[in-house]
Amino acid sequence: MQIPAEQPFVPVITGGDVGAYSWAREFHEAFGVVSAVVPTRLNRNLKHSRILDAFPAGVMTDEQTTITALIDVAERLTDSGANPRPLVLLATYDHIVQAVLRHREELERWYVIPFPDRATVEQVADKESFAAICRRLGIPHPRETRLSMAEHDPARTEQIVAATLDELGADFPLILKAADSWAWAQTTFAGRRKVHRVEDAAELGRLLDAAAGAGFDDVFLLQELIPGPDSQMRVGSYFRDAAGRIRLRAVGEVLLEDHAPGLEGNSRAILTSADPQIDEHAETFLHEVDWHGFAMFDVKIDPRDGSPQFFEMNPRLGRNHFYLTAGGVNPAELVVQQHLAEALTGAGVELPRELPETTRPDALHTTVPLSLARRFADADQRARVDAAARAGAVHSPFRYRPDPDLRKRAYHAAVLLKSLREVRQHPPA
Repeated sequence: MQIPAEQPFVPVITGGDVGAYSWAREFHEAFGVVSAVVPTRLNRNLKHSRILDAFPAGVMTDEQTTITALIDVAERLTDSGANPRPLVLLATYDHIVQAVLRHREELERWYVIPFPDRATVEQVADKESFAAICRRLGIPHPRETRLSMAEHDPARTEQIVAATLDELGADFPLILKAADSWAWAQTTFAGRRKVHRVEDAAELGRLLDAAAGAGFDDVFLLQELIPGPDSQMRVGSYFRDAAGRIRLRAVGEVLLEDHAPGLEGNSRAILTSADPQIDEHAETFLHEVDWHGFAMFDVKIDPRDGSPQFFEMNPRLGRNHFYLTAGGVNPAELVVQQHLAEALTGAGVELPRELPETTRPDALHTTVPLSLARRFADADQRARVDAAARAGAVHSPFRYRPDPDLRKRAYHAAVLLKSLREVRQHPPA
C-alpha cells in the first residue's frame, strides 16, 4: 500500500474521473498526504500515480457493493481499528452521496462524513423539489412541468403530450430530464441520453414510450430551453459552515461542455469569474435549506433578459471543481479546517487558518487544448483566456509536477488530442 502507516489522516475519495484525481492532487498539494481512491475499476486517470492509492470496488451502482467496499478500505487503512486515524469520505457522485447517507450510522464508525443530513440532501438533489424551492424564493428557474410516468399509457401518448405542452406554454425545442437522476441512470434504451433536447411533439412521444418500455416509472420534467451557447453557462461553488457562515463563493464561466451521450453538461473548460447576482441567489437558497458543506449550482445566463437561470444543485463539488484550485482556493484546506481540525490537534498537521473566500479572476481550468477553449469562448472570454495564457494561469489537474510518471503524461497528451475529435463528433448545439 502506498499510503504510509504514519500518515495522520487519509482522504477516501470515490470515483475514478478527473474529479477524483483533482481531490487527490488538492490534498497532496495542501498537506502532502496520499489519498485512497475507490473507483469501479482501475483506469488511466489513476494508474502510475504517486499521490493516490486505488482500491477498485467493482460496479458501484450497486449500493451494498459500494458500502462493503468503503468499509473494507477503512479496515485496511486502520488495521481493522487497531491503529485508528481520521478518514474523511469524499463521495463524488450524487447516488453515492445518498447511499453513504442511508448507511451513515454504519460508516461513521470509520469515517468523517462531511455532508448534511439525508433529508436535506434528498430535498435539494431532486430536481422537482429544487425547482419548487427556487419558485418560493424568487430565484430565476426555467419554466417546467412534470410528467409522472407511473401510469403512462402508450395508447394515450398523443393526448398526454398535447396536455403537457399546453400546461408548459413554451415552444420547441424543449428539455426533457428525469427529476431523480439516479432512477434515470438505471434506465437503458437505444438513444437514451442524460438530458434530452426535444425538437417536436412526435419526438417527445417516442421518448416517453421508450422510457416507459424500459421500466422508467418515475417523474420527468419538461423544461423550456434557455437559448445560447456553452459560454453562457456558469458554475457556482459554495461552502456554508455549521454556524451558517458562507466560507466559499466562487463562480466560473464555462467555455465548453461535453456533448457526448451520457456525458452531457460536464464542463471541459472553466474561467474563474465573479457574479454577485448568482452569489445572492445561491446563498439565499443555502440559508433557506440550512445547508452545511459544499454545494455546486449549474446556472445559465439567459440572453433574453440577462437573468441567471438556476438549473440544479449538486450536494458536493463536481468533477470539474479544479477551477477553484486554479483560482487560488484549494477546497481540501476547507475540508480539513471545517471537519478534521479537532481530530488532528496534536497530530503534527499544520491546520489552515484564514482561507480565501473566493477565487482570483481569470484563471483557466481546462481538460481540452487551449485552442478549443478559445474557439467556443465569446470575445470577452477569449481575451481573458489569452491574458491567462500570458500570465501562466492556465491549469490542468493532471499537470502536477510531484506526480511525474511519463506514462501518465503520454496518456493525457493523447486525451487532449482525442478531445479535438470528440468535439467534431459531438459539437455544441
